[in-house]
Amino acid sequence: MSLFKSVSFIRRRKAGGDYVRGQWIPGTPSDTPFLGTKQPVGGKTLELLPAGKRGREVFKCFAPLDMNFTSADDHGDEEADLIVWEDKEYEVTSAAKWDNGLLPHWELLCTRPKAGET
Repeated sequence: MSLFKSVSFIRRRKAGGDYVRGQWIPGTPSDTPFLGTKQPVGGKTLELLPAGKRGREVFKCFAPLDMNFTSADDHGDEEADLIVWEDKEYEVTSAAKWDNGLLPHWELLCTRPKAGET
C-alpha cells in the first residue's frame, strides 16, 4: 500500500503523421488511463531544468512499471508523451525507470508547455 493517495492520469501518446498529397496530416493520439501519485518538485530539480522551463508548472508523477513512457530528453524519432491531469496537458520532460524489486515504478518529471507548444 502506498503512503500517497493515487490519482487518475492519462498518458497521451502522439501517433506519427504522414504526408497526403503534399500536406502533413498528424496522426491520432492514443490515451491510456493509469493511477499514479503526484508530488511537488524541489528546488534542486527545478535548477536542473532548462532555463525556459523553470517558470512553468512542474510536478513529479510516479507511475506503474507496466507502462512505457517517452520523454523529451530521449533521442529517438518519437515525440514526448503527454500526461493529462485535471484536463491540463503536461509534457514528460524526463522519465526514469526504477526496478529495484522493492517498489518498482516510473518517475516522471512533467512540465506544463506554453500555449501552442503541444
